[in-house]
Amino acid sequence: MTEPDWDSACELIRGAKRLLLCSHRKPDGDAIGSLLGLCHALESAGKHVTMACADPPGSGMDRLEGADRIVNDLSTLYTRGAPTESLPWDVIVVMDASGLDRLGGLYESNKDLFASLPVIDIDHHVTNDRFGVANVVIATAASTTEVLKELLERLEIKPTLPSATALMAGLMTDSLSFQTESTTPNTLRTAADLVEAGAPVADLAYKLFRQRPLGSALLWSKALGTLQFAAGGRVAWLEVTRAMVEGAGLGADGGGLSGFAGSIQGVDVGFQLEEGKDGKIYAGFRSASVDVAAIAGEFGGGGHKRAAGCHFAPPATIADARAALLPVIERHLG
Repeated sequence: MTEPDWDSACELIRGAKRLLLCSHRKPDGDAIGSLLGLCHALESAGKHVTMACADPPGSGMDRLEGADRIVNDLSTLYTRGAPTESLPWDVIVVMDASGLDRLGGLYESNKDLFASLPVIDIDHHVTNDRFGVANVVIATAASTTEVLKELLERLEIKPTLPSATALMAGLMTDSLSFQTESTTPNTLRTAADLVEAGAPVADLAYKLFRQRPLGSALLWSKALGTLQFAAGGRVAWLEVTRAMVEGAGLGADGGGLSGFAGSIQGVDVGFQLEEGKDGKIYAGFRSASVDVAAIAGEFGGGGHKRAAGCHFAPPATIADARAALLPVIERHLG
C-alpha cells in the first residue's frame, strides 16, 4: 500500500459526481457494510451513488438502512456500448473483493462497463490481485470497512449515523466481534470512532450474532447431518445441496458452517461445500492454525490465512470437489 494509491483513489472519488459501488457475490457482513457505509458517507457529501452486488444481503445485514437499494442487475441501468461520457457513472469502486471475478455475474455480464470506467480497488485480502487503477489494499486490516474509515478521514467526510452503523457491522462480522488475529489497536480505535459517531454496538451484536431467520435454522439442521471428518479428526466439513437450500425456504443461509466445523475440538481445518444456484460448487475454509488461503489458492481462490474460499465450475459435483480438496488440505496440515 503506497501513498500514491491513496492519493489516486481520493482524487478519483473527489472528482466523481456519480459512483458505482460493487462488492463480491454471496456477500458477507464486510461486503454489505462496505457498500452501505461508503454509500451513506458519499451521499452526505453530495455524491450520487448506485450500489450493486450479484446476490442479496444475508440475515441481519438486510435490515441495515439502505440495504433494499442494492441492485443485482446493471443491464437496465446503462446502454451497452455507449460512449464513456454517456454512462451513468464516472467511476467504479470495488470493495472487499480480491479480484474482479469475485463479483460473479455482476462483472461477467458487464465486462464492457468495467473496461470503460476507472476502477478503484479497496480491500484487505492478502491475495488481492491489484486490478484497479488505484489499489487501496491493507492486508493487515481486520475488515474492508476498517480501510474505508481511513479513506473517509482522508476525504474529510465524517460518517453519518447510517454510515457508521454499516461500517461497524462490517468490522464486527469480519473480526468475529474482535476475536480474530487481525484485530489490532487500529481496529479498536476505528471501532471507538464509529461508536462515537453513533454505531449501536449492542443492537448490531444481537441482530448479527444472536438472531437468525427460520430458513437459516432449518438449513443448518439439514447441513449438520452431513458433518464428516478426515485426517484423524483434524479436518471437518459439511455439505449443502441446492435441494437443502430450497427446502429450507426464505432466509436460508449457510454462512458460518465452515466456522462451526473449524471450531470443533481437535479440528485444524473446517470447510463447507455448497452447491450454488449457478451450478458451481463453492468451498469456504476456516482455521485457527493453517494457512487456508494457500489451500484455496491451489484451486484459483484466495482470501486470508484463517478464512478463504474457492469454487469448482460445472460439471463438478460436491463429491468431485471433496475428492479434490481433501488430499490438498491434508498436505497443508503438516
